[in-house]
Amino acid sequence: MSDANKDNDEAEDKNKPIYTVWHGYDVVLTENCHPSEMRKRESTTPPLDEGASSNNNATQKTAVRRSSGKLEDYGWLRQLDLRSDIPTIDEIRDWKFDVLQFEDTVLIQVFIKLLEYYNLLETFNLDRDTLARYANEVMNMHHKDCYYQKVDIEQKDEEADEEKDKEERNNSKSDIILCEYHNWYHAMSCVHTSFLFLTLGGADEYLNPIDLFCIIFGALIHDLDHPGTNSDFEVKRSTSLAKLYDNDAVLERHSINMGLSMCQKNPELDCLSPFNEKEKEYIAHYVGESVLATDPARHGGIVKGALEFVEKGPQNYQQQSSSTIGESDSSEASYFDRSDPQNRQFIGRLILHSADISNPVQSSFDVAADWAIRVVTEFSRQAEKEKQLQLPVTEFMDGLDSKYKISKLQIGFFNFMVKPLFHTIGILFPKLKMLEEWGVKNNLRYQAVIDEHDIEQKVRESMDIKEGRVFEHYDGDKQVKEVEESVYRKSSGF
Repeated sequence: MSDANKDNDEAEDKNKPIYTVWHGYDVVLTENCHPSEMRKRESTTPPLDEGASSNNNATQKTAVRRSSGKLEDYGWLRQLDLRSDIPTIDEIRDWKFDVLQFEDTVLIQVFIKLLEYYNLLETFNLDRDTLARYANEVMNMHHKDCYYQKVDIEQKDEEADEEKDKEERNNSKSDIILCEYHNWYHAMSCVHTSFLFLTLGGADEYLNPIDLFCIIFGALIHDLDHPGTNSDFEVKRSTSLAKLYDNDAVLERHSINMGLSMCQKNPELDCLSPFNEKEKEYIAHYVGESVLATDPARHGGIVKGALEFVEKGPQNYQQQSSSTIGESDSSEASYFDRSDPQNRQFIGRLILHSADISNPVQSSFDVAADWAIRVVTEFSRQAEKEKQLQLPVTEFMDGLDSKYKISKLQIGFFNFMVKPLFHTIGILFPKLKMLEEWGVKNNLRYQAVIDEHDIEQKVRESMDIKEGRVFEHYDGDKQVKEVEESVYRKSSGF
């Protein structure tokens, strides 16, 4: 074989997707996400953009109540003066829009504004007040965010009747679940990101109005009643919820059931009542499939499905933009066929899953790091619970007690899960290509933390050698005994 042919074969082999496992999840590595390319980039990290570290949004205020005193936020958790005004649709329709900057109730109106943008209230005769009541109930059914929502647990205890049994009060306090990440803000972040995929990303061109409703509605309920621990935690404990759903996508199926049954059980919340039975069946199926796609165990299948569309290439389909309904169809080359229900369903699955894990591709590192420290707090709490219950500890959730370890986790998550997905999305939807680039830029900030740690470690080792520190290793428990004989101190008379 000639050298040229050998080089071509190596290049083709490098571009083939690799199906592998990362922390128990199926993942797909593509193109420059291959391990060989990643190693090259690690050794040639470009300098950081100094301007990226500035925070244009942050108005500081006094610290709010926090649920975990064990994990520091390392300055990554912003403390903001929350806005109570309702933003305009132009402000919402921007990648810089940040749901964490708003009071929780304001986001109810944001949800309705997104439906109004596509004229869905008029198209399906949806009642605004019912939608608002439904969204408000969804907000209340998410466990509280102890960072940006006021949770006055101690105050409630003080107001309780003094004659009540102390043990009963303690039990009621322990039943309160606080979620730093899987809360109402995450739900609305997923709603907002899904909306931007549709509008700014151009995905709405391949969808019908009812599909648009399903995506926005599905994003709203995708983590409803989330306990702050994952489905695997339910399975490990053999909970009634895990048994009900046969250990498969336990929390996702629970959220789907809760979100849809709310409409069936309470007429005051039934925002789906204007739809006919056939439409309701379509919504239940579309929303169900899209929310199930947010199960991390389905990640590999989502990326593989997206790659199949890429490999097939653009085809000439009869397309009609959702913004020009009523005008004549036009034939244009695209990856998706709007007339194919399976194509439209896959877009819904792709959007919800991508929005669910989109934190690393935020346009601002400050926002990305804020979300990162939130999810790490939940991870650490789950690992502690697993230890207390003597369950197998989820390895990647344990020991996240430094910026260095958290940064390594974030880089691994981006490289092995987020980057291959968003690289493929950038091909299918070219207007979203910059998301991968933002993720790479954010990754460099985490890499800078690692590099700083490594430099400090080398300096410490250098000082140990300079000062004559000697380390003796001996058998037994493989402990290390440090014997310090400081040449500097001796020569200085100390």
